[in-house]
Amino acid sequence: MMQPPSEAKTESTNLTGNELLKHLSAVSPYLPGFIYQLCLTPEGRFYYSYTSPRVESLFGVTQQQLAEDASLLLKMIHPDDYQRVINESIESAESASAWHSEFRMLLKNGRIIWIEAYDTPIREADGTIVWTGYGNEITQRKNYETALNESETKFRAFVENANDIIYSLSLDGTLTYASPNWSEILGHPLTDVIGRNFEHFIHPDDISACHSFLQQVRHSRQKHSGIEYRIQHFNGHWCWHRSNVAPLFDRNGEVNSFTGIARDITEHKLMMQRMSYMAHHDTLTGLPNRASFTEHLNQAIVLSQREEQAVAVLFLDLDNFKPINDQHGHAIGDLLLQQVANRIQQCLRGADVVGRIGGDEFVVLLQNVHHVANAQNTAEKICECLSIAYEVDGKILHIGVSIGIALYPLHGNNAMQLVRYADEAMYEAKKLPDRIQVFASPPLGVGSNKHEETMPDDLSAKMADDQQ
Repeated sequence: MMQPPSEAKTESTNLTGNELLKHLSAVSPYLPGFIYQLCLTPEGRFYYSYTSPRVESLFGVTQQQLAEDASLLLKMIHPDDYQRVINESIESAESASAWHSEFRMLLKNGRIIWIEAYDTPIREADGTIVWTGYGNEITQRKNYETALNESETKFRAFVENANDIIYSLSLDGTLTYASPNWSEILGHPLTDVIGRNFEHFIHPDDISACHSFLQQVRHSRQKHSGIEYRIQHFNGHWCWHRSNVAPLFDRNGEVNSFTGIARDITEHKLMMQRMSYMAHHDTLTGLPNRASFTEHLNQAIVLSQREEQAVAVLFLDLDNFKPINDQHGHAIGDLLLQQVANRIQQCLRGADVVGRIGGDEFVVLLQNVHHVANAQNTAEKICECLSIAYEVDGKILHIGVSIGIALYPLHGNNAMQLVRYADEAMYEAKKLPDRIQVFASPPLGVGSNKHEETMPDDLSAKMADDQQ
């Protein structure tokens, strides 16, 4: 017997979380910093669901200790920075935006280090907030920044050996200085860099943002941090850099140039993209997961309200999949599911979306549906396509599918209702020979005239007429 929809959702969410942690564990040994997953329950309790091994060498606390008591690490945040960090994290969760911050940590031995952290918040169905992110020690870089403000001589001494690129710009954006590691990191000879405008190296789509950032520095007369942009390597490929920029003043106190520190964050960008992808996609099939499909569906509903077009949700449950999975093993079952996902996609239009939300459960979003019959025809096409024999690892396998259909605005006015009603219709479809059922309608072929309805002016009335 299949699980109720609510139970299936919980199981799907847990599976996705476990897969994400496996990927985090796999990449963590190759990173200079540490990966973490910090959770805040609706009751206000913090706990770490994952920390990479690097936290022990950095902070002197083990992964197990942090899993049992998050405060061991959180209380190391410097008292002068603690409330700011907590407030910023809560604000990022409320706005569903990525978070980046630099702050001090006070270690057990009294030493103060600087940490730079990036993370992305996700709010779980039960209200728990989960921040998944990456942190790295930047104490050396902060020391360099301090030195820049203290002495031109010290500036020169540090930058010659810095890991980051240090540079100076005139007010019009001409590069007047670049530390030697520009050549090591980006490949250009310094003779090709000094005297050129920074626009020559920056991606065209990022030039405007860089100019605006420099104008902010100039008008505020203060250091600004956080500008991210793409810069071209000598070999032609694009790298991601992140810069902090400070104004320099002439004898009259006027801003006459800029100095900056740039760090290559290409690997970080790629990692964040992979993490974002894993958070929104099923790891087996690459299809959108439940959360991502719901986002697509909500957007489609908003669009349909403006364009007065119907939206259809198809809930698919594979027939005879469990016996195959039990008999041949999960590896064969996984390969079969990948083939199923590909076949479903081949039955859809470019604007349609298919997602996997459970073990053998899929959902399909059909946009711009003019007629109930459009959704039914697509369902029939999917049934026919999935019923064709599969060859998996030398084995010939056969499965079927049961499909329930629900439409907006006829059956529901939000994503949760449409998926639930399509799920209920799917259970009814399992009782029918052709395995297709529209929610709250008679079986296909019994009192329906699915290919002959016309489109009345009122969309809801029209869709209701279609079911008569």
